[in-house]
Amino acid sequence: MSFSQQKKLFSISAVICVILLVIAAFGDLQVSNTIINYRSVFGTLFQSVGEFPQYLIFVISGQIALTFAFKMQGPVLFKCLLGGGGLAVSGWQLKQYLNEVEDYILEVSSNIDHHKPIGLANSDTADTALSVGKAYWIWLLIFAILTIIFQYWLGHFRLETIQRLLLVAVFASLTVWFSLQVNQGLKEIWGRVRPYELNKTQSDFTNWLTINGVTGHKSFPSGHTQAATLLIVFSWFFRGKAQKVWWIIGIVYGVLMGLSRVVIGAHFMSDVVFSFFLTAVIIYIFRQLYYQYADENQSKK
Repeated sequence: MSFSQQKKLFSISAVICVILLVIAAFGDLQVSNTIINYRSVFGTLFQSVGEFPQYLIFVISGQIALTFAFKMQGPVLFKCLLGGGGLAVSGWQLKQYLNEVEDYILEVSSNIDHHKPIGLANSDTADTALSVGKAYWIWLLIFAILTIIFQYWLGHFRLETIQRLLLVAVFASLTVWFSLQVNQGLKEIWGRVRPYELNKTQSDFTNWLTINGVTGHKSFPSGHTQAATLLIVFSWFFRGKAQKVWWIIGIVYGVLMGLSRVVIGAHFMSDVVFSFFLTAVIIYIFRQLYYQYADENQSKK
């Protein structure tokens, strides 16, 4: 898919998002009250394991840095620092993801034990965890397997290809980091109450245009939707038909995640629509920067 086609689809998506945000300004609460299902397996599954794209980009980027360090010719100190740093980033981000998955799964298990709806898991204040030893053994096993797989796969590429992938990894990682910082910053400033946090009369509901300040509530915008939409960035590591396929998968996955967050009562429609649109804008900006300064052939299209 050419960059001009991507821009066209981005423009169409932007119009759709604006229309949905206008609708949400008047119908957010009604939509949530209509479709919320705290027992939804679909919503619980996406809630528990769905944020992997955000971490996947860092994991892959770290593995690419490690491969490049092995293949390149240069000072030993630099090779060791680059390879060690890549391995550390990859391992740390995998651990962060596993911590999140463990928290949600344990919350689901606790809800089942106490005969509560499975979807009632608070992503802001999880208070359950595996033992430190068990958690680290799980992480080490998965990390070792992933490292072997990635290094075997990347080891078949020539140095020139790995060098290109490393540059892609830098821009991809910056995209993920920047989108994460923006999303978390807006969460703090907006201070919006989540659907499942509303009081019985729902008098504490505010529309998405209201900035509440720092209240401890973090409904707007959706972090899960932001993380899921970043699967679009995963397509950058491919070329040709594979890139197009993953680009489409990323969009569909981001939409499904947004829907799941409304269904499970963790977010309002405006939370997920704005998050999807904002993340798409950030992805567009950083992809354009990559084309402009790192890929001269693409920048001319």
